[in-house]
Amino acid sequence: MFRELRRKEKQMSEEETLELLKNGTEGVLATLGADGYPYTVPLNYAFHDGYIYFHCAKTGHKIDNLTHHEKVSFCVVADAAIIPEKFSTRFKSVIVFGTASEVFEDEKAAGLLALVKRYSSEYIEEGKKYIAGDMHKTRVFKIKIEHMTGKATR
Repeated sequence: MFRELRRKEKQMSEEETLELLKNGTEGVLATLGADGYPYTVPLNYAFHDGYIYFHCAKTGHKIDNLTHHEKVSFCVVADAAIIPEKFSTRFKSVIVFGTASEVFEDEKAAGLLALVKRYSSEYIEEGKKYIAGDMHKTRVFKIKIEHMTGKATR
């Protein structure tokens, strides 16, 4: 069902791939709408307990698409640099295929806390208070990874 990486010499090990997914700061989520058009959106995320967690507003394009179709793709790129004299680009990337589902209650709080730890690690206690007071204002989804590849130019 999922294609193998064509350029095997660029394939990252599973350890390297997971490391990039854990340490990446932004990803791009791809969804599919009822109109048949794909939609991509950059977002912050946290890799926690083997899942990718992200939060979003209560309504919007992304929510409409996730309601229509649970299958998603997610991409993280790091260390990208153009190498003009070689007509090339140096980079590391991870592409994930999976299904997205909304999480609630304890898992929602855990997903939000994972985001606080990832992006505001010096403010954990303040983050916990923020989550407790504003959790009702956001939705949290997790991506269950079904297939993942890492690729790098070295």
